[in-house]
Amino acid sequence: MSEVDKSYYAQRAAEEAELATNASDETSRAAHFRLQRAYTELASVGDRARHEAEIIG
Repeated sequence: MSEVDKSYYAQRAAEEAELATNASDETSRAAHFRLQRAYTELASVGDRARHEAEIIG
């Protein structure tokens, strides 16, 4: 994964954290925190390795 992609994911994680902090209800807050966690993981480790059995095509 390119550094540009990692930078994008880090920015999105920051945006999701802000949205979670400002969310008006618990359901929205939880969803934004889940997205933040996913974007943070992508920014820090990149895409996970996929095995052929996982690829649907």
